[in-house]
Amino acid sequence: MDSVSPELISNNQGYDRSHKQRLECLICNYHVDLNDKSAFSTFFCNVRAFRDEKFPIWRCPTCQTIHCLDVVDIDSYYAKYPFAEAKLTLPFRLCYQNLCQKMIEHGFSKTHSFLDYGCGNGLVVQYLRENGFANAYGYDPYAPKESFGDATVLQRGPFDYILLQDIIEHVEDPHALLSKLDSLLAPGGYLLLGTPNATNIDINRPELSNYYNAVHVPYHIHIYTREVVESLGKQQGWEVVKFFNRGYDDTRWFGLNTRTWNEYQSISDGTFDVIFEEINIWQALKSYRFLFYAFFGYWLSLRTDMTIMFRKKITD
Repeated sequence: MDSVSPELISNNQGYDRSHKQRLECLICNYHVDLNDKSAFSTFFCNVRAFRDEKFPIWRCPTCQTIHCLDVVDIDSYYAKYPFAEAKLTLPFRLCYQNLCQKMIEHGFSKTHSFLDYGCGNGLVVQYLRENGFANAYGYDPYAPKESFGDATVLQRGPFDYILLQDIIEHVEDPHALLSKLDSLLAPGGYLLLGTPNATNIDINRPELSNYYNAVHVPYHIHIYTREVVESLGKQQGWEVVKFFNRGYDDTRWFGLNTRTWNEYQSISDGTFDVIFEEINIWQALKSYRFLFYAFFGYWLSLRTDMTIMFRKKITD
């Protein structure tokens, strides 16, 4: 990360250059030119508490990684993050069923130990425990210590299965994160990683929820392609077991797909928050586009998310 000179500040009006910024791609070391305004797109924050704030992003022309330019005090943004208020409703249960099925297909059973790293308020853990997975645990550094913020739970490792869902794009250093998880993953264990797919995100359409949800500034710091994520896993010595070209919340259930989620936001206030609130049924049913995507959205997915199953090799 680099500090920006006063000259660049004066030459790039419209952006606040008074703090550190991400000018170098952490994957391939490409350095973006701040004077090249065409290199940047501006997205608004899709969290209601900060919806009036806008942030520039840029895509590395070499490896296609998308970077959020400005370094912010991210703790203040997480303090009002809507997912913290989410409840384990039927839609979440159906989506988590879809997520867990991906692990079950690779041997996950009620006898295995499981860690949801970056679990938020622990809905996946709650779902698993309700379904008999007694060895399911969660950890999130932004959660209260008396809840899922207690790092001592990591001492229960190594874990047979680790879930890293919508986390890698939130951290500055993916190498450090994956290295830590490698130390928590048992030999022969599986890690399921879900994250946005930079390849399918159009950064020139910041007005569309189909894309601004995936970009999710300033929370998403770096967004990677499939090739980059698989390479990061292989650097840990993991093998790629399976690639899924969509997220766990993109299901065949009526109304439970990303196109429907995004459309509902568009007919509401446009923010991420509405997903975690009680649905306005009448507002939704009055929208022909909402009903269309509720039926057909799965097959019209833009695949802005991806899921990759890794396996840690067993060493002699």
